[in-house]
Amino acid sequence: MSRGLTSADSAASLREAFDRSFALAPVLPAAGGVNLLTIRIGAEPYAIRLTDIRGLHVDRRILALPSPMPELLGVTNFRGQIVPVYQLAALLGKASGAGGTPRWMVLVQGSAPLALAFEAFESHVRVGAGEWIAAADAAGRGRSREGVRIASGVVPVLDIGALAAQIEARAAHPSPGQQP
Repeated sequence: MSRGLTSADSAASLREAFDRSFALAPVLPAAGGVNLLTIRIGAEPYAIRLTDIRGLHVDRRILALPSPMPELLGVTNFRGQIVPVYQLAALLGKASGAGGTPRWMVLVQGSAPLALAFEAFESHVRVGAGEWIAAADAAGRGRSREGVRIASGVVPVLDIGALAAQIEARAAHPSPGQQP
């Protein structure tokens, strides 16, 4: 007659398995992988490197301000700091898909506070070195010369640093029709 496990035996077995799990080497992500956020502007997908941003936020209140820069939606507050919010679609020369104020925004990594707003956050993905491709047609207006292959297809990767530099340059040197 076989004897079934008692609760004491079961507890001892679980304890042993738990203790053994700490003796095993941790499973690390593949070397060279890059974390990306995939977003959507209108119907078009884009990717943003996680290292280019300090945070992803949804439904933040934006106080509209008059501005000679039509891309400026206004300002918002992040932990007591007033941050200008720019519409990513307008910076890329695209029409906004949803109409109105975009729901999502990323706080840009950098010395000057800056947030970029967009319509839809899709996912977080980690891609390896073999998934990057040259995307010569994606150059200019904040798009880098690279794209990334993900499950849904090839997505252009936004050059957040170039977009921030473009905004700073335009703010520092307004065009002749704009007032500083």
